[in-house]
Amino acid sequence: MVRATLTLVPEIADLLTKASPATILVAAGGIADGRGLAAALMLGADGVLIGSRFWASAEALVNPAFQNVAVSADGDSTIRTTVVDVTRKIEWPKPFTARVMKTRFVEDWHGREAELVKPEVADREMQRYLTAMQNGDPDNTGVWVGEATGLIQDVRPAGHLLQKIVIDAERLLGDKAPSFVRMA
Repeated sequence: MVRATLTLVPEIADLLTKASPATILVAAGGIADGRGLAAALMLGADGVLIGSRFWASAEALVNPAFQNVAVSADGDSTIRTTVVDVTRKIEWPKPFTARVMKTRFVEDWHGREAELVKPEVADREMQRYLTAMQNGDPDNTGVWVGEATGLIQDVRPAGHLLQKIVIDAERLLGDKAPSFVRMA
């Protein structure tokens, strides 16, 4: 079952208020800028987990070629798939998938995972995947990044990103929120 953030976060916030008020609620998924932080806070979250945006930071241990692919992409350039785990022979329970860029490798094998596990294919494709990962060849491997890739325009130091996200969220919460309830 998949739930949307817009309804899930407030529902959990309400539940925690009653059942466990000391528990901290952290929202995640698609949050990459001050708008996402402000929205999550308004929905009742105490904070956010930001993945993809910091994956595309100067300090991240990510090959720059992979970051460049993500910077030039949009959220529709990603897909939820098991290809990257099947290739690496990592088994997850059925509902779990990974979100990655729609690279040539992923598109070659998505929907054909049963073929990917065949002995005559598995070792060859795992070598293709791993070699491409080591060499910074995004076409022939999995590039792990979420839908927030459409909000990533550059690669900057994490400290600068954090500062901008917080400043933008504070501005939005301080400036826009009061305008929603102006009385005539």
